[in-house]
Amino acid sequence: MALTAFAVRSGEETRQVQMVCLDDLVPADDDFRRIEALIDWEHVRATARPFYRAGGAGRMGVDPAVLVKLALVLAWRGMPSMRATLKAAQTDMAIRRFLGFGLTERLPDHSTFSHAQTRRFAGSSVFEQLFTAVLRQCTEAGLVGGRRLLVDATHVEADAALKSLRAELSPVGDGDGDGDGDGDGDGETVADRGAQAPQRAKLALAEPRSGPIPKRTASNATAVSQTDPDAKLRHKPGHRTHLVHRAQVAVDPKARVIVAVQAERATGSEADALEALVGRARFAGHAVSELGADAGYASLASYAKLQALKTTALIPPQPGAKHPAAVAARERMRTPIGRDTAIDRQTHAEGAIAELKHHGLGRARCRGTRKTQLQLLAAATAINLKRLLAADQAQADGQTGDPAARHARLAAIRGLITVLGHLLTEIDRLTAAETSTGS
Repeated sequence: MALTAFAVRSGEETRQVQMVCLDDLVPADDDFRRIEALIDWEHVRATARPFYRAGGAGRMGVDPAVLVKLALVLAWRGMPSMRATLKAAQTDMAIRRFLGFGLTERLPDHSTFSHAQTRRFAGSSVFEQLFTAVLRQCTEAGLVGGRRLLVDATHVEADAALKSLRAELSPVGDGDGDGDGDGDGDGETVADRGAQAPQRAKLALAEPRSGPIPKRTASNATAVSQTDPDAKLRHKPGHRTHLVHRAQVAVDPKARVIVAVQAERATGSEADALEALVGRARFAGHAVSELGADAGYASLASYAKLQALKTTALIPPQPGAKHPAAVAARERMRTPIGRDTAIDRQTHAEGAIAELKHHGLGRARCRGTRKTQLQLLAAATAINLKRLLAADQAQADGQTGDPAARHARLAAIRGLITVLGHLLTEIDRLTAAETSTGS
């Protein structure tokens, strides 16, 4: 029998029956283990309890905390779908432990989560309250400055195809100027006069047409998606045309904590959401003394709105704007505070949006603005949990989680290095003077 220098693994060990504990298989510093300790899951169950009916027929429902945990796992890992998340959970011990399932227990079906997201929790505040609770912990940990708010928007591709677009036609009677459909323009309906009900508009076939077929074009004014009416067309040079929702994100620059989010239809001005975002941020305890955004939010109405909210608008005006509010905004952007805000916006607001894209916001998984809001809240909660875990790790390593304190230490180190450089220069000068005199 030949001797070998290594141990052969035949695979028999994998078929041995062993007494194991799933909790022992997950490291103590696992992210999901630390997240589980940060969130009050009993509060999550309490917020979801009104959407369950006790004593109903059928089997017991899945724990709502498990459904919320699945949404966090999807956002944390940046999974493309709930199917992929549950497939990973079959072999990932950390996810199984986080969900509270044993090694051999059957995980919930993906349709259970889809029903919860699209129907049961669609009109609830479960994810909103979870986001607010995590944001409160970030504030208590000193990760939120509370003065400056940075706002930016991005488009999220909708779960709808261009072929779902259909023309939006509303037949109007000839000569009807009052909109009542009777065609007289006097504002008096046919029913008011006691006459017979108005007849439905008649449609006639168009005359035969010869020549090349004209090119069809669609716009948000002429077409609507049949599968997702909230999704709107987006045309951008150099990019393919597709249906999108718009996601507004408000970030505090101190530690890039997301303070407020809002999903909306991609129509109208981006500045229309400023008042709602400021209200959400102040509800969470943020002062919003300063608000920074790009020129897409600049308008006379937005400047007046922020002034009424007692917030300094650090928004660069449009190049051709010459009204007094634009002139004042242009002067503010030339100050050191304005320049710092512009840098913060590019660094933190756009950086947070890039993070959201990697945490499950690359594409809408459900149809409708409200369901996109739930997806946006889950992704923002995952990012804020990352900030909390990073701060806890920094404190465990003997560092402070306060970025301002780190900057102060770096400034002190730079000052000491400068003083040391001056001392060495002076020593060299004295040494050179003693050598030249021969003493």
